[in-house]
Amino acid sequence: MCDLLIWEQIQSDSEVAFGEFFNQQWQRCFSIAYKILQDQKVSEDLVQDVFIDLWSRRKSLDLQNPEAYLTQMVKNKVFTTLSRNHIPERNIDILETLLHQASAEDQYILNELREKIEQVVEELPPRCKQVYVLRRYEDRSVTEIAERLGMSVRTVENHLYHATKILKNKINPVTILLILKHFI
Repeated sequence: MCDLLIWEQIQSDSEVAFGEFFNQQWQRCFSIAYKILQDQKVSEDLVQDVFIDLWSRRKSLDLQNPEAYLTQMVKNKVFTTLSRNHIPERNIDILETLLHQASAEDQYILNELREKIEQVVEELPPRCKQVYVLRRYEDRSVTEIAERLGMSVRTVENHLYHATKILKNKINPVTILLILKHFI
């Protein structure tokens, strides 16, 4: 059954048609969300929320391409989710993953963002920078950093919190989201 015919049935309150549409589209929508978020539970919940929203608004939506509309709903929900997550730590990981999969033009854009991040890291207070670099770039545990630098675990955690807060304030989340939107 074509999406447009199914959509007309959904608008006529057919739960069977909605179930069919859900079964046809769920995996594709989940894949879109998971590719970016890299979190199965969050991706599943996000797609579930999108379908609930779609069902609740079915009467008011006049769709010519329900699949495209659904795809855009998922992308928008992903962007909203990313903007509410801890920025930039989580999104930097996503951006670095995308960098390895990107075209030359995409890599140029991501490299610009990476340079901005590195510039902000360079501006961190010396101890804060040292802790952040050990954690972020050398993947050291908080305990390892504390032992290596002769600090308490709590002090290391405070430095990491401070570094993340500075990065969050200096790197606009909207910029990150716009760049991510380019890759979806």
